[in-house]
Amino acid sequence: MHIKIAFQVAATYIGAVMGAGFASGQEIQQFFANFGGKGIFGILISAALFSILGWMMIDLQRRWKVSSYMEFFARLFGEKWGARMEILISLLLFIGMTAMMSGAGAVFQQYFELSSWVGIILTALVIAIALWFRGEGILWINTMLIPLKFIFCLGIALLAILFAEGTKGVNVEIVSNPMIQSWVFSGVLYVSFNLTLAMVVFASLGKEIQKPEARIGAVFGGMALGVFALVIYMALLRFPEVRGYEIPMVAVAGRLGSWAAFFYVVVLWLAMLTAAIGNGFSLVNNIEKKYKINYRTSIIFLLLIIIPLSGVQFSFIVKTVYPLFGYLGLIFIPVLIWKYRKT
Repeated sequence: MHIKIAFQVAATYIGAVMGAGFASGQEIQQFFANFGGKGIFGILISAALFSILGWMMIDLQRRWKVSSYMEFFARLFGEKWGARMEILISLLLFIGMTAMMSGAGAVFQQYFELSSWVGIILTALVIAIALWFRGEGILWINTMLIPLKFIFCLGIALLAILFAEGTKGVNVEIVSNPMIQSWVFSGVLYVSFNLTLAMVVFASLGKEIQKPEARIGAVFGGMALGVFALVIYMALLRFPEVRGYEIPMVAVAGRLGSWAAFFYVVVLWLAMLTAAIGNGFSLVNNIEKKYKINYRTSIIFLLLIIIPLSGVQFSFIVKTVYPLFGYLGLIFIPVLIWKYRKT
């Protein structure tokens, strides 16, 4: 067994799901922490689904030998409906990439007291470098950055849970999200939204992950995502007053001191970066194949469009757009299972 391949796939899976919404605590708050103690069952459901459906997704892509998400969705839904799904996915990727770059600009402005354009341009340059080397560049940067995110995000959250003084007797009014009403359904909805992005990233990597060991990596990636979500969930419950912040996990890290908050901001930027790179690669790959534009020219074209639009409000996307796409993406789970059993 090639451990390297399994590790790379697990890291890429985590990178596709663990964007700024995850690392900031906003996603975990909206989908799980708002349900209190019952939210843990939603996390367990999501971890199981990530692992099982991840195996199926990778195995189908290996059998079909697809090299783009256009091909994958055409095989999954048929030519007619696959083309319609491709439009929806492209919009989702574009919005996600724009939000990540906007968030990066906000981080540089708020925590480093620099112009937001410094963060946006720097992020765009790193994205361009990673995309320049196609699939190998994506796997390499995920292999390098995901462990750093894992260590700092998980480590700081655990330290805060274990050693920072918890909050007692604080009544925090939790405004429930009308789009997420049930803790049972929250886990399915969360997987529905994120699995769509993971499908796109993996399909775009093509032969880079079409090896039997990749399926094991998907399972480990799903389990790791469950661990991540559980730790952030526990931190949000321990410090309920931080749930009113735009980036609640930075406030949690601040309970350990300014150094922890600084490191968490760095982790958050890395989360934005890896998510934007995954989305960007899928979009560029699609532009090249569909419109016959040179791959590297497509990179420049895409970034020139997104950079001026990087003013999307991050919290609005997490609260409204993410659940909306989760509902739209519910069709993928039963179709994926049916196709896997049929194949």
